[in-house]
Amino acid sequence: MDSLLRPLLDAPPPVVYLVCALLITAETALLPGIVLPTLSALLLMGFLAERGTLHLGLALPVAVLAAVAGDQLAYLEGRHWGPRLRRTRLARRIGQDRWDQAEAAVARYGVPAVIAGRCLAGVRTLVPRVAGSAAMPYRRFAAGSVCAAVLWASAELLVGHLTALVL
Repeated sequence: MDSLLRPLLDAPPPVVYLVCALLITAETALLPGIVLPTLSALLLMGFLAERGTLHLGLALPVAVLAAVAGDQLAYLEGRHWGPRLRRTRLARRIGQDRWDQAEAAVARYGVPAVIAGRCLAGVRTLVPRVAGSAAMPYRRFAAGSVCAAVLWASAELLVGHLTALVL
């Protein structure tokens, strides 16, 4: 999957920003987005910022806004479709127990669960839907989503940036 990002190494900066933003948004906004290479996209953005192709001061807000946008779309999907999401084919593959555990964690821990969910691959696609389905207040969800996106994007961009220094 990472080989899909290889053409971005030589792409013009606006294309890199756009493709990476779309990948990051789609990962959470689309339930099957779990297979998208968002971590690789963030690492690539950090790497290209160190190389001088991208600007780190622009890469961070692009990544954060894309992550927040994907979270908001997934939250609205959970809010609108609620328990019906559990009956989808993909949701059945996730399993009733995992849905129940995610709902219990969101209900019990609230914003910290949203923040932790952003940092766990696979879970990050599920948590916003569960928060919406569990009727978590939107303001609390949005606050957690923004905090989580800033932490997540900053960490991954920094790792990509530091990796470029080592190579």
